[in-house]
Amino acid sequence: MALVKKAAAQATSVSDGRSSAVTAREAEAQRKKARTLAKQQQAAERIATATSQLASGIAEASSAAEEAEARQRSNRIRR
Repeated sequence: MALVKKAAAQATSVSDGRSSAVTAREAEAQRKKARTLAKQQQAAERIATATSQLASGIAEASSAAEEAEARQRSNRIRR
């Protein structure tokens, strides 16, 4: 009877070792996926910020061009 219990205990420890190795691999895979997603999120935020700044610059340039055009028209009328 003692031999059966000992064999069962050894089988359990072997399967636990494999299980913990699989769990460690899965945990590492999850961490890697989380890092990848975080990097993608950071890149998306940077792109959004750059896009917003570009749109703001375009709007400012457009406004300045309209203002310059209005000045030119005003100067033509005065002459």
